[in-house]
Amino acid sequence: MPSVMGATTPWYWETFDLFDDVEPAAAPDFALHTVRQRYEKGDYIFMAHDLGRRVFVLREGTVKIFHLSSNGTQTIFWFCVPGDVFGAGGISGAPHQAVYAQTVEPSVVDFISRTDFEKMMKKYPQIAINMVRHMSGRLRLACDSMVDISEHKAESRLARVLLRLAHSYGRLVGDQVELRVRVSNQELADMIGTTRQTINALLHEFLDNGWLAMNGRAIVIVSPGDLQRAAEMGRDG
Repeated sequence: MPSVMGATTPWYWETFDLFDDVEPAAAPDFALHTVRQRYEKGDYIFMAHDLGRRVFVLREGTVKIFHLSSNGTQTIFWFCVPGDVFGAGGISGAPHQAVYAQTVEPSVVDFISRTDFEKMMKKYPQIAINMVRHMSGRLRLACDSMVDISEHKAESRLARVLLRLAHSYGRLVGDQVELRVRVSNQELADMIGTTRQTINALLHEFLDNGWLAMNGRAIVIVSPGDLQRAAEMGRDG
C-alpha cells in the first residue's frame, strides 16, 4: 500500500487485520466457523433491512457499502478492501442491516454467524479490541464525510477521496500511483455528495493541471502533493 500523504496519513485509512496481535491459533479456529461464498460483479451481499445475523469478511475483490434513499440516490460510505470486516448489523447486535453491500468486481467473502463471532471475541479478546478500533475508524470516515460536505468545496472533497482510494487501492508505477479499483464518476459523486457533472468537470481540471492521468479507465495520481494541498484548502464560506 503506497503512502500518498506521508506522515499526515490518518490512522483510520490503514489496512485492517482482524488477527493483529492475536495468538496464532485464532485464525484457523475462526476459519472453522466461516462459510465462503463467491460473488459476481454487481451482486448484493446484503441489503438494508436484511436480518443482521451474520458478519462478513472480504477475502478477494471489492465491496462498496452505501445507503440508498427513497428517490434512488446512493451515498457511498466506503469501499471494503480484502481483510475488512463488514455488516454492522451483525457486528453490533442490531436486528437488521442498515445499509447495502454490493460487489464492485468478482469477490470472495467469508461469513460467520453473529453467535459464533461473539464466541470468537470472548475466546480471543484481542479480536474484540481490534474490532473496536475498526469500527472507530469507520465512524471517523463517516464523520469526515459529514464535515467535508458541510465545510469544504467539491474540489477539496474529491482530492481527499482520491488520496484515500490511492492509499487503499493504489499500485506504485514508478513515482506515480495507479488506482486498482475502478470507481465510476457517478460513484465518486456519490462519495462526496455532488453531481456527476461536477465530477466530470473537476477531473478534467485535475487532468489539465497535471495532477492526474488516465491509463485506460484507471485513474493515475501523478502529483500526490498537489492533491494533498487541494484537499487541505477550499473551505466554503
